[in-house]
Amino acid sequence: MLRFISLSKGAPAMSETLIPQSEITRLLHENSENSFRHTTYREENRRYHLLMQGDMAAVDEAVRISDPKIQGKLSSDPVRNMRYLFIIGTGLATRYAIEAGVPQERVYSLSDLYIQKADVLTTEKALRELVREFWTKLVELVQLTKKSKIFSRPVMTCLNYIDAHFSSRITLRDLAAQTGLHPNYLATIFKAEMGESFSAYLLRRRIETAQALLTRTEYTYSQIAYSLAFCSQSHFIKVFREKTGFTPKQFRMQRSDTAFSAFSS
Repeated sequence: MLRFISLSKGAPAMSETLIPQSEITRLLHENSENSFRHTTYREENRRYHLLMQGDMAAVDEAVRISDPKIQGKLSSDPVRNMRYLFIIGTGLATRYAIEAGVPQERVYSLSDLYIQKADVLTTEKALRELVREFWTKLVELVQLTKKSKIFSRPVMTCLNYIDAHFSSRITLRDLAAQTGLHPNYLATIFKAEMGESFSAYLLRRRIETAQALLTRTEYTYSQIAYSLAFCSQSHFIKVFREKTGFTPKQFRMQRSDTAFSAFSS
């Protein structure tokens, strides 16, 4: 039996592993023979630095760098290989977007959706298109964040907390506990920076989310009401009508008719 002996004096004997050193040595030799090299650390990071600047050049760079020909082989199956590359790139991109100031729950939710989509796509072409779409949306989020005014740490803490607990009842006291500030003082700086009170902001976000759920899901009105922390279905309907001019049923029917007309034309 062929044995690999460490040349380092006094080095501890290697325990048995799932991938032996001989396999690593073989791959290094194979890459050298085929003149293959992985992209450099600097090349890898370029798309992320462009992303943090809100530069759309990050999109083309992300598509270019996702080419399996210039990346390592993660799977013998081309589609699975592309999917793995997408997941790795997406995971790293979310961290850089958060560093750029985008609220973390929005970034994580976006990446979750796109990774789930990557899991069901069956062609390399479709996955490349997904790379372009995901990075475009991510850059747009960074651009929007940069155009917005810079929020203080307490207000950013509030926004992240609201995103993370959106389906639960949230009070000003909850936010005050998170920031360590008095509720009255927090209410003052929140309104000064956001241009609306905490309660108005939260209600607006919930109505916008209800509109999306009515348009894109078949959730019942009671399911939507309770998922957005309204105390009852009747309360949800009343508030929704006050804010939009439509009942949830009217809104859903109107959007369904619009979508059908667009499909038929």
